[in-house]
Amino acid sequence: MDSENFSSDTGIDADCCASETANSALICGLEPDSLVRLVRTAVGLPADALDRLAGVADKLRAVEGLPQVDSTAD
Repeated sequence: MDSENFSSDTGIDADCCASETANSALICGLEPDSLVRLVRTAVGLPADALDRLAGVADKLRAVEGLPQVDSTAD
C-alpha cells in the first residue's frame, strides 16, 4: 500500500468515490484487527507523517528482532 491511495483530498468525484470504496474493501480484508486499526488511523495523514509512522514501525521491527523491510519496493 502506498500513501497515494489514502489521500485526504476534499474534491469528491466518481474516481474518488470508487477509490474510497476500493480502499475500504482492502482495509476490511486486513487481519488482524490491530492492523485494520493502524491503517484506518493512518488514512488521510500527510506524506511526512506517513514517513514518520513507517520509521516508528521500522524501529519496532528491530526491537522485536524482525528483519527490516525493503522500503524501496514502494
